[in-house]
Amino acid sequence: MAKFALACEGLTDQIVIENILCGFYKEYDDLDEEIQPLQPPFDATNKKQLEEEFGGWEMLLSYLSEKRFRDDVLNSDNIIVQIDTDISEHINFGVSQKDLSTEALIEKVIERLIAQIDSKKAFYEEHKSKIIFAISVHSLECWILPIYKNFKNEKVSGCFETLQRESTKIKVDKNYRIYDKLSQDFLKHKKLMKLVAKNSSFQIFIDALPKSI
Repeated sequence: MAKFALACEGLTDQIVIENILCGFYKEYDDLDEEIQPLQPPFDATNKKQLEEEFGGWEMLLSYLSEKRFRDDVLNSDNIIVQIDTDISEHINFGVSQKDLSTEALIEKVIERLIAQIDSKKAFYEEHKSKIIFAISVHSLECWILPIYKNFKNEKVSGCFETLQRESTKIKVDKNYRIYDKLSQDFLKHKKLMKLVAKNSSFQIFIDALPKSI
């Protein structure tokens, strides 16, 4: 049974979350071996998404309502559900960002994800202790960006493009290996915790993690 299963928008999100977990739980040297990417399905040998499968937020929503998700929860110690809020106002997601603080937006997005989990069968309430939400406002790149640029105020928009400009040694592209390199600082616990403090949605995710596993 995996200590952590990952249900994310894409493969790049999976490797970043994995590096965060390995840095946070610094006492577990081989934690990476107990983290299992589930959505999108992952070809561990070739470090890429299985060709017949698809990622993206709509496929993540579909997965959350399926029996496969319920089975994955039962067969894991914890499962992390990651999504960016940049899509929240899409008609198929339906969460307005107007006049919402970061905390309120995250709450609304989590409510939407819970509704998706329970859309075919009530499940969340009984198993909520195992389900951890990683809601990145407005993209996971906003969590990575402080590694490369120290902004006076928290940056939550245009983070991918800014990361492309600020990462002078790594050419930023949506690629598993590149995002592994971009997020290497998350593997160092002290550095991770300093970076967490620079982004409120990152802090909310870290605070939601169990203190020991």
